[in-house]
Amino acid sequence: MTRSLVQLILWAAVLTAPMFLFAEEFSSRSLARVALSNGVCAALCVCLLTLLRVGRTRLAAQLLVYGLTVLVASLASTNGEPIHVNVINFVLVTVLAASLLGRTGLLTVATLSAAIMVGVAWAHPSPKAGEELIEARLESIVQFLPTYLVVVGVLWLRGDRASQQ
Repeated sequence: MTRSLVQLILWAAVLTAPMFLFAEEFSSRSLARVALSNGVCAALCVCLLTLLRVGRTRLAAQLLVYGLTVLVASLASTNGEPIHVNVINFVLVTVLAASLLGRTGLLTVATLSAAIMVGVAWAHPSPKAGEELIEARLESIVQFLPTYLVVVGVLWLRGDRASQQ
């Protein structure tokens, strides 16, 4: 199942990459950024599909999950949006880690993702009028971290349940 799941994810990434051109504003800078990042990602997915063909499923799954973690982290750190807009991407990578890499991958990706999200929220708060900077930072973190940790907990317990069946 893991091989077919990795293959499905990789083909979906390759085939949907052009759609992201329509996800941001139509400026030359924005379009170039999206085209470059998605073009590189699509090419890397083709490389991972080659790994699958030669039977390196575990390596392809690891490179996929950790590569997506790096991509999501770099985009969240540089896109100028509040971190809560990017949380869904971290959740997706965390679910993939739990599904493809088991508990060790889940714990690794969840720890990295939580640290990155807190770091981005701390570095780029969106204070409201009259709000202290520290208050804005903490409010931003509280908007996503508890829910994210619940998702991680559910995935962890689900892994426990799956190993008992």
